[in-house]
Amino acid sequence: MAINVGWQDKNQEIIRCNAEGRWTWDDLQRALNATIKLMDTVEHKVDFIIDLRKGSFAINPLSILGQARSVATPETHPNEGVKVVLGANGMVQTAYDGYRRIIAGMGKTQIFHFADSEAHAQQIIERERGK
Repeated sequence: MAINVGWQDKNQEIIRCNAEGRWTWDDLQRALNATIKLMDTVEHKVDFIIDLRKGSFAINPLSILGQARSVATPETHPNEGVKVVLGANGMVQTAYDGYRRIIAGMGKTQIFHFADSEAHAQQIIERERGK
């Protein structure tokens, strides 16, 4: 899998998603399914660090909205917490903007934060947990 998913910590409070090499929408869908399975195993909020720094998004720019629509769901997992993306390039941020518009039409708000370092990602999680 081009996107590896697992627990970052022994308390199972953060799911780590590491993209390595070229990844596709199919890889993203498999990673999303894996995160849901992990969240199903605990009874508390789970935060995410999604590290794209060693990966590249293999996508046709013309299909971004259609593909974003395919991974959008109207429901949010009850254990879903703060989501932070490391190393998002312009293509990923464009895909996120399209995804955000699609889910807004479903009546859903899902925020992804963008960070430029591990320390910044941890700061965002701590800040958002405190709200």
